[in-house]
Amino acid sequence: MKMKYRLMLTYGLLVALSFIIVLGNLLIFRTMESDSSFVNYSGKLRATSYKMAQLSNVIINEKDKIIKDELEKSIQYFDSLLTSLYDGNPTLGMSKLTHKATIEKMEHIKTLWDTRYKIAYSSILKDEDTSSLRIINEEVGIYVDFIDKMVTSYSENARLKVTRSKSINGFISIITIVAAFLSFNFINNGIRKPFDLLMKNLKELSFADADLAKKIEAISNNEIGVMEGYFNELIYDSLTRVYNRRSGLSKLNRMFQYDDRRQFTISLCFIDINGLKQVNDVLGHKYGDELIVSSVDIIKNSIREHDFIIRLGGDEFLVVFNGINENTAETVWSRIVQAYDKINREEGRPYLISVSHGIVEYNNKQKSELDNLIKEADEKMYLEKRKIKEELKINVIR
Repeated sequence: MKMKYRLMLTYGLLVALSFIIVLGNLLIFRTMESDSSFVNYSGKLRATSYKMAQLSNVIINEKDKIIKDELEKSIQYFDSLLTSLYDGNPTLGMSKLTHKATIEKMEHIKTLWDTRYKIAYSSILKDEDTSSLRIINEEVGIYVDFIDKMVTSYSENARLKVTRSKSINGFISIITIVAAFLSFNFINNGIRKPFDLLMKNLKELSFADADLAKKIEAISNNEIGVMEGYFNELIYDSLTRVYNRRSGLSKLNRMFQYDDRRQFTISLCFIDINGLKQVNDVLGHKYGDELIVSSVDIIKNSIREHDFIIRLGGDEFLVVFNGINENTAETVWSRIVQAYDKINREEGRPYLISVSHGIVEYNNKQKSELDNLIKEADEKMYLEKRKIKEELKINVIR
C-alpha cells in the first residue's frame, strides 16, 4: 500500500474515533443536563406540595382571598410541572421519561394528584372544606415521600448512565490510543523498510569518502533530517553548493535521454577560473577558495532557476543553459563578465576574477554524444584561456 494511502487510512481512523468520543461526550452532557433539570424541578414539586398545604391552612383560618389566589396559582403550577416531568419539556431542558422504575413511581404520584389531592385542594378553594384540609395535612408528608422516592430512583438511574458512559468513553479512548500506537508502527514500518535499504546501499557506495562513510554508519535510522545533510554531501560540491561531477553529469545525461519527439535545446558553457594556482601559491588557499566561490556565485545569480552548474573538478565548471541557443548563452555570459569587472574595479581584492569560457549548442536533432560536446566546449574555453595568457597577458595577482 502506498504511503499516502496508509496515512489517509490511519489518520481517518483516528479522526473517526475522536469524532465518536466528542459526539459521545456531547450526548452525555445533554443527558446530564436533562437529569439535572429533572432533579431540580422535582425539588420544586416537593416544595410546592408543602407550600399548598401551608396555604390551605391559612385559607381555613383567615379566609384571605389573596391567599386563595396564590393557592390557585400553586395548584396550576404543580399540575403543569407534574406533566412536564412525566412527558418532558424541552423549554425546561427535560426529556421524556424512559426509566421504567421512575415512570411507575411518577404514574403513582400523578394518579394520587389527579384522583385525590387536586380534588382536595379545589374543594378547599370552593367550600373551605375542613375534611379536605385534614386529608392534606395528614398525607402531605407521605405524598412528598413518594416524590423523594421517585427522585432517588431517577438519580440512581442517572448515576448508572454516567458510569456506563464513562466506561464506554474510556473504552473508546483506549481503542484510540491503541489505534494511534498501531498507526505509528504501521507508518514507521512502511518508512523503515525502504529507509534501511537506502542506508544499506549508501554504506556500500564506492564513491563516498572515508569520513562521509563513517558519518553515514553512525546515523540513527530515525534521523532523517541529518540524513538530508549527508545526501547533500553526496549530490553537491561542499565549497560552491553546485552539483558535483557525478550527480551533475548524471542529471545532464538524463536530459539527453528524453524522448526524441520532444524538441529541446541546451547550451553547455565550459569554464575555467584563471590563475587559481597562482592565487593559492601567492595569497594562500583562503583567497583561492574565495575566488572560486565568488566566481560561481556570480554565475548562480545570473542564470535562471532551471539552469544549473556542475563542478567538474578543481577550477573547472560546466554551466548548463536549458532551452536557449549559443547566442543567447553568450549574451548571458557577457552579463556575468560585466559583474566580474565590477567586482575587480570596486572591491579592491588582492586578486582579479578572470574566467575563461567556451559555449557549444545542442538540440536533439543532432546526434552528438555528451562527452564530445563537453570536449568541444573545453577546446573553445582553452582557446580563450591561451589568448588571455599569451596575448592579453593578464596577471590575476594585483
